[in-house]
Amino acid sequence: MKAELAPSLQGADRVFCYAGSVSWNVAEALAALGERASIHAELQSLVDDVLACVHAGDRVLVMSNGGFGGIHARLLDCLASRATAS
Repeated sequence: MKAELAPSLQGADRVFCYAGSVSWNVAEALAALGERASIHAELQSLVDDVLACVHAGDRVLVMSNGGFGGIHARLLDCLASRATAS
């Protein structure tokens, strides 16, 4: 799976990866994506990075094999707060 990760994400404008609980080298696996990929050891850092990059009309896809630290709700809450503040 590790070898197929970068090719499967080639169509993405940006890739934000949480590597906090991964036992293999995520940066190496995503190296083919260059600057489009950012790897985060802390989940809040990943959320902050996504929020700094996302604009109205963008689509954000969250892929995980579990609850992923509540990232779905964290992102939705922050995006909703941003929308109501505008």
